[in-house]
Amino acid sequence: MLSTSNSEVVKKNKAKVFFPNLNGVRALAALMVVVSHIELHKIIFNVRRVPGLNLSNFGRAGVTIFFSLSGFLITYLLLEEKRNFTAINFKSFYMRRLLRIWPLYFLVVIVGFSFFGGSLRAFLLSVLFLPNLAFCLQMLPAIFDPIWSIGTEEQFYIFHPHFFRIKKLEHIFYALIAFIIFIWSLQFTIDYLVRQHPMYQALHQVMYYSRFDNMMIGAVVAVLYFNKKHMEFQFKFQKVFNSLFRKSNQFILLFVFLIYLVVYLRYEIHHGDILIALLASLLIVNLCDEETAIFSLKHKYLNYIGQISYGIYLLHKFVLLGVLYLVQRYLIQASLITENIIIYGATIAGTITLASASYYGYERPFLTIKKRFQKIAQ
Repeated sequence: MLSTSNSEVVKKNKAKVFFPNLNGVRALAALMVVVSHIELHKIIFNVRRVPGLNLSNFGRAGVTIFFSLSGFLITYLLLEEKRNFTAINFKSFYMRRLLRIWPLYFLVVIVGFSFFGGSLRAFLLSVLFLPNLAFCLQMLPAIFDPIWSIGTEEQFYIFHPHFFRIKKLEHIFYALIAFIIFIWSLQFTIDYLVRQHPMYQALHQVMYYSRFDNMMIGAVVAVLYFNKKHMEFQFKFQKVFNSLFRKSNQFILLFVFLIYLVVYLRYEIHHGDILIALLASLLIVNLCDEETAIFSLKHKYLNYIGQISYGIYLLHKFVLLGVLYLVQRYLIQASLITENIIIYGATIAGTITLASASYYGYERPFLTIKKRFQKIAQ
């Protein structure tokens, strides 16, 4: 009797959701950002670029995938928490976010501003989790400017969990849709104002780097996936969504994503990240359903890179700019192929090493504490 009772308590206090493919998604998104920044910062150091290779939007696509994944996973976990425990523990939610995001974020902010400059105003904006505003105002030193997206996510986390105070899943779904429509209406209004008065350009930049719509698209897909698994409301397009799990439709979806990604890399598409977010979210949700997924990202190396992807994203420029400085100074006579092998090899290897040291030597104790606040084990 005692054993059964303890088992019931454990079950009541903890539920488990695990999507093993998602670390692979994190790994690919992080590497997309690193590769994009390698090509971008070659210009600054006057290092030769690979002819015809324009990857400036590759990093943007990677960040969009991160945002979509974040919106999807946070939403799905909140829905599972609500299903298993009837309500969201908001204190635990914010403690989990704090323990995951803050330690490395503030270390980068403090080290970055201490050793690489930046104004007091930029520092204060970063401390207040408004680095996306500092980034738009071109205040952040390039070596740690990826922190802008962390500010965007933290701002998203302030309001997003409160959608789940709504009782019915159907009403949550329509509230998320309404928020996306509101964001898009605001964006297109600002676009119009910019065309009429260039003085609104700064506001346009701020809206673009908010990217709440990217995360909300992931959130909407999460609600539809949750409703597929635990049918709570009838939605006339639910059958269309469910049909995307057929293997033939997944092949079409993957093909469309890859074609659009190529187009996105070659051309500046106005609000092109919206379609990247939608297609990425639909591919992500298919990867969550392992029984029907047409491919898998469950590989030990991808899993490891995904596990340390937060450190890779925040720390890679410290390695990259050091490598480019050394290449510029000491490899003037090297061939283009040798030069690029060294740049890519040293940057990726050095970044993984630094991110590993950060994860195991600095972040892990905070992640251990974070588990105490998890209602849904991952």
